[in-house]
Amino acid sequence: MKKLFKALFIITSFSVLTRSLGFLFRIFLSRAIGPEELGIYQIAFSVFMVLETFISSGIPLIVSKSTANFVSFKKSKSENSLITSALIVGLITSLIICFVLLILKNFLHYIFTDSRCINILFTLLPALVFSTVYSTLRGNLWGHKKYFWVSVTEFFEQIFRILFCILLFAFLDSNLINGTKIASLSYVFSCLFSSIIVLVVYLKEKGRFGKPNIKLTKAIIKSSTPITLVRVVSSLLAPLISIIIPMQLVNTLGYSNSQALSLFGIAMGMTFPLLYIPSTLISSLSTTLIPDISTAIVQNKNDEINLKINFAIKFGFFVSFLFIPIFMAVGEEIGMFLFKEIQSGIFLANSSFLIIPICTSGITVSCLNALGLEVKGFVHYAIGAMFLLFCIFFLTKFLGIYSLVWGMALCLGIASILNLILLNKKQHKNFFNFSYLLKLILCGIPSFLITKWLCSLLKISIGNFLSLTISCIIGELFFLSMALIFNLIDLSFLKFKKAKNKII
Repeated sequence: MKKLFKALFIITSFSVLTRSLGFLFRIFLSRAIGPEELGIYQIAFSVFMVLETFISSGIPLIVSKSTANFVSFKKSKSENSLITSALIVGLITSLIICFVLLILKNFLHYIFTDSRCINILFTLLPALVFSTVYSTLRGNLWGHKKYFWVSVTEFFEQIFRILFCILLFAFLDSNLINGTKIASLSYVFSCLFSSIIVLVVYLKEKGRFGKPNIKLTKAIIKSSTPITLVRVVSSLLAPLISIIIPMQLVNTLGYSNSQALSLFGIAMGMTFPLLYIPSTLISSLSTTLIPDISTAIVQNKNDEINLKINFAIKFGFFVSFLFIPIFMAVGEEIGMFLFKEIQSGIFLANSSFLIIPICTSGITVSCLNALGLEVKGFVHYAIGAMFLLFCIFFLTKFLGIYSLVWGMALCLGIASILNLILLNKKQHKNFFNFSYLLKLILCGIPSFLITKWLCSLLKISIGNFLSLTISCIIGELFFLSMALIFNLIDLSFLKFKKAKNKII
């Protein structure tokens, strides 16, 4: 467990830096291009991410798991052949996707309501090829548990994206090229340079390329295809939402197309990135879980697997309540400070409860992936997605943009419950601790009240920024103090020994 926490610390530190930079970039972009352009960019980018899922989901996961197994049995030649075979499969897949889209270009206007989305999508396409190299080689580093390099490469990808975007905005004539085009080009350039960096790191860490192996190639395709299809179908929900929500706002509530795109841009481009901040910590743990649990499965250490799953689920709940009281208390002030957009702040405060299903779903899916239960996890997500689609189709008329929030809550909440039931059945343990969740809620209520009261009191005399900063810090410190008093922060890993494999 000490190794787990060391890895978690490294990944989390870099993830916080990376996501913080990404968030600052999001603020810059929203101010540079405005809500409407941001909404258009978000629609096109969500479709691109579906395409990228074909080469950045199943293959890297299989590379990571297979690498961990080859390392355990010291099969370096098989590992080298695996990497080469995976790169070939990924590159061919990405080129096929680009070729198909070029053929179908004239039919894309039936999918997009705004032709600008098509131009953005085609600008992004070269990034597919670069992402293949990047994600495959990172999968190998991931399997070797070289979390430092995994995190560093992600960090530099974000740095490159921000630098290229700022430089392009500074030196290109805005009359010749618009902001969404610049944002798209910056993403392509960042993918190119990050793929070069991860290649250098891979070679530095004595990674090598072997002769492509037909047997391994078939195994990669066979193993990665179900995972990829599961992820692709799951990711299709994002572009569907980006099409349906603006359409429903126009058709049922009488919004203009510009108003609908602006509201969607505020929700998805400004507020949802804030709601997904806690998932930075969740994804850090998930990165360590998959190779660790894969190794434990090979070594038949079932108690260790249960210990890590139990800790991961508690960790997901705890991280949720680090943010919910703060966002609920001063969400409006955060929205105004970051984006100068009151609607974003109101949306954040009213939607903060969504962090619980976001974090719980993320951590339980990672546990299922580590146990090789990706398909069943997808089935659970698909069941939840039906409720999401119902909400945005039939409740937008009554709830407006909040139909998306309640739909997401139902989708991820139902998926999380089903995932927990499956984990309990698979591992013959009960991983859901209701009393732990209740204690977190009881600690969160006074934290919310203190944060809200302090912010209201202080902003009269010292201004918005200082009042927001001080109230959030004190609110967080109060929550952490309460968590320590009620023993909600588990420090037993510091004394963990292999002989003490028990569920805490």
